[in-house]
Amino acid sequence: MKKRTIAVVGGGAACTAFLAAYARRLSGDVAGAAADVIVFEPGKSFGPGIAYAEDADTALLNRPYSAMSVDYGDPGQFRRWLYRQTSAGEGGEGGEPQARRTPRSHFVSRSLFGQYLENVFCQSREDLRLLGAQVTLVPSAVVDLAVEAGGAGGSDGHVLTTADGERFVADEVVIAIGAIAPSDVYGLAGTAGFVAQPYPLVGSLNEVDPSAEVLVLGAGLTAIDVAVVLAEAGQERRITLASRSGRIPDVRTDLGTGELPELLAGARRLLARGDVSMRSIHGLVDSTLRLSGTSMREALLPYTDSWSAPELMRHRLENPLPGGLAQRCVGALTPFYSELWRALPEASRRLFLRDHYRTYNCLRNPMPVTNAHRLLGLHEEGRLGFARGITHVTAAAGGGFTATYADGRTGHYDAVVNAVGRTNNTAAASASSLTSRMVRNGTFVSHPLGGIRVDPETNQVRGSAGAAFPRLYVLGDLASGEHFHVSSMELVARQAGKVAAQLVPASDRLLVGAVA
Repeated sequence: MKKRTIAVVGGGAACTAFLAAYARRLSGDVAGAAADVIVFEPGKSFGPGIAYAEDADTALLNRPYSAMSVDYGDPGQFRRWLYRQTSAGEGGEGGEPQARRTPRSHFVSRSLFGQYLENVFCQSREDLRLLGAQVTLVPSAVVDLAVEAGGAGGSDGHVLTTADGERFVADEVVIAIGAIAPSDVYGLAGTAGFVAQPYPLVGSLNEVDPSAEVLVLGAGLTAIDVAVVLAEAGQERRITLASRSGRIPDVRTDLGTGELPELLAGARRLLARGDVSMRSIHGLVDSTLRLSGTSMREALLPYTDSWSAPELMRHRLENPLPGGLAQRCVGALTPFYSELWRALPEASRRLFLRDHYRTYNCLRNPMPVTNAHRLLGLHEEGRLGFARGITHVTAAAGGGFTATYADGRTGHYDAVVNAVGRTNNTAAASASSLTSRMVRNGTFVSHPLGGIRVDPETNQVRGSAGAAFPRLYVLGDLASGEHFHVSSMELVARQAGKVAAQLVPASDRLLVGAVA
């Protein structure tokens, strides 16, 4: 019988989590028949992807290093790897490694996490080799994917075509291509002084003049990374973070990572009763906050009352409790996101995305305290400004750019950096991208709430007829319409584990005691 082949399209964090999960699943399986794996990645390296590529040390993870891993059954994995990097070279008597000093900050650079991912990728590749699977690396993008007859065991095989014209056949395919590139909202692509994709920051921002007046489109975590790197590289620069809402991420507060059993029990009750609504979820979180002496009203005050960015940061740094507790509640509900989301009426989901998602995201993905202090310092020095209500940006006749705001103001800038962040709108994907091609040919069906249609239990792609493709899976943002929030490392890793479980054939899962 011909050996199976699994193709993974995209060699970044989601792929790394999948390979690690697949190796774990196979290594715990008595008669596991390891499929060969082909990984396609056009970037410089396999493992980190764009999000965690080599970059400026000031571009920080927005979660503490102790909360990052590619295996959430082992949440301290990254922490141990991090400590090993220096302890191995600090041997004591007899050459024994010494305990590593705790980093001064709980937030380390994104590129350091990328090094960890690269290490996990290589280790998983070696683990799979020892389990009988050959992992082939293809440094090219997949531009087309088709299903043809003649796969292993007489089933259909997936034919993948790369940008350089090579063709590969696989029995199963895992799409792990990450987020759709940031939208060019104002059609500035190709204009001198416009940076369309900020990551990696060191490369993209090098060409911005040190004395330039810079407009950063967006006010989220990407925009904050851009502002910090620009400020460090050019002391004469003035930077403006501009967005429609003016809302910035909350300031992360470390109030522990306990599960909040009363909140989780409440979520289970809502699901069991079929009583899931915006009101009931709000009430559940509010009652949990009240047990700790605060409320949703107090926690959301900076957002509901439209405080300025400096006001929000000062308030959170001085009084972290309400926001920190709300962040903890939002994080504790992570395992229930997908079920709660699908249980909401569609009208409520649309309303949430339109009116409340931005505030939710500010709490779900807050900025490190270090960055809040940096931004406030830059603002007080007059080097950083925040603007809300931006409506349009055009290239100026004499060079540079003119931005227009809802109150009639205009501003002139020498350079513009597009930091609007990820999108899950398939219509925004490049016409030449695999996503667009798959939507056009009907293999992918765009979900009305973002991403594409998938089976929520398996992450298998659902075609135009509604049936799931049994050997085609997606990880990450493309599954967001069905699962709501899928872009964090934790949720990507959980999805990767789910898909890996589908790809170890059930017939191979034998009890140890049943084998002689």
